[in-house]
Amino acid sequence: MKKKKKITRPAGKRPETTRCDGVTTYYRKGKVCHCSSKRPPGSREERDRRRAARTLNQRQRSSVFALVSRLVKILTRKLRDLNAWVSLAKATNMTPANLCHKVNGTACDENGVANFRAFIFSVGWLAVPLFTRVTRRGWEITIEWRPHGVPNETRDKDTLVIGYFYDSLPDAPRVLHLPNVTRAGRVATFTLPDPVTATGKPLSPDEIVHLYPYVAGFGQDEFSTSVYLRVARDVDEILG
Repeated sequence: MKKKKKITRPAGKRPETTRCDGVTTYYRKGKVCHCSSKRPPGSREERDRRRAARTLNQRQRSSVFALVSRLVKILTRKLRDLNAWVSLAKATNMTPANLCHKVNGTACDENGVANFRAFIFSVGWLAVPLFTRVTRRGWEITIEWRPHGVPNETRDKDTLVIGYFYDSLPDAPRVLHLPNVTRAGRVATFTLPDPVTATGKPLSPDEIVHLYPYVAGFGQDEFSTSVYLRVARDVDEILG
């Protein structure tokens, strides 16, 4: 049997990938390789025709999907080590980002979050504090709560995390961690650090703020589910 001759690319030339009649030719470790092209001839044109033929509903769904993907990417960056989706995703075959997308996708439209009450910053098994009061003066907000469930000294050390949206910026999630505020503290007063648009223009003092407080365990691997609070200007509300 004849020994197969090794084919190498010409010396001094950069390897080139070519496609012809559905076959892709490329170089790998000095050898010429062939495989079926993933895109048959004309597939790009066919794809463009399919995209042009999409219905209005299909185009809207595609736009919403892209928007939510971008929003989740921003949220993941803001959450950093306070990302409850990481722990939750371990029990599924999904990535944390995909799980967050699946849960929150239906709360969004082409502009961002459309149903703020349905949006979720955190999902977890820790007991949710019973929030009892919220007040706001300018950009300073105070929320009060009382422990929920059987008293637990270990859980008293859980720290408060505030997810939030400004009403006019529904595609820009923000996160504020208050590591010195614990579950046992029962009250938190904080000033929102960024009441401006992406271009630096101040937001109106009448801007509604959508808050999503939740608590993080000491090791930041356990979390409670976030709660939704709608906070208007000069509000002083007893929560039922």
